[in-house]
Amino acid sequence: MKIKSGYTILASVIAAGLFSSGAAAIELSGDVTFASDYAFRGISQTEEAPALQGGLSLTDASGFYVSIWGSNVDFLAEGTLELDVLLGWSGDINEEWSTDVGIMRYGYPNAEIDGSNFYEIYGSLSYKDLTFGLAYSDDYYANSGNYFYLYANYSYALTENLALDLHVGQNEYDESSASYLDWSIGLSTEVLGAGLSLTYVDTDIDGSYLADSRVIFSVSKSF
Repeated sequence: MKIKSGYTILASVIAAGLFSSGAAAIELSGDVTFASDYAFRGISQTEEAPALQGGLSLTDASGFYVSIWGSNVDFLAEGTLELDVLLGWSGDINEEWSTDVGIMRYGYPNAEIDGSNFYEIYGSLSYKDLTFGLAYSDDYYANSGNYFYLYANYSYALTENLALDLHVGQNEYDESSASYLDWSIGLSTEVLGAGLSLTYVDTDIDGSYLADSRVIFSVSKSF
């Protein structure tokens, strides 16, 4: 796969950049989240059961980063863990515009389905609190065709400590009948240093309880 080859090359470039920056120039950050459901692009990955998630990131002064993120899942035979690795760069273009680009490997250790692991390239452009993004995979969830994900996010501050979060995303497959739209609307705040969110999630997929409307509660802590 061409994306897989690019992932390997980018990994070498970013690793070289991080090591050359020196320990003092590298920042370590992380987060842990408990959610009542893990919905990815509108579809539950946990059979609508709770999820425990966490991630770690190394970022250098120039904006290059390496991140690892994991969550329990329940949709693959023998595979109960998702473990992703992201390689990318993010930074400010000016005071109002910023961007984020990279390559991501979605991994499912012990999954018995061939090709369950896959790669995706992504990019986004943000203006203040509005973000437009695009992701592409040539082997999405073992699908041999092309897959595109075009999305928009907007966060509006209702008060100093309460935000309205809006999202809409279009999932496009080579097989047009598989394409679908997902969207969400939620409220987020911070209490005693922890992030709290309550989000309504839905898709236009018919006939699947894993993609129907639901409300998800989550609590997270960053460090």
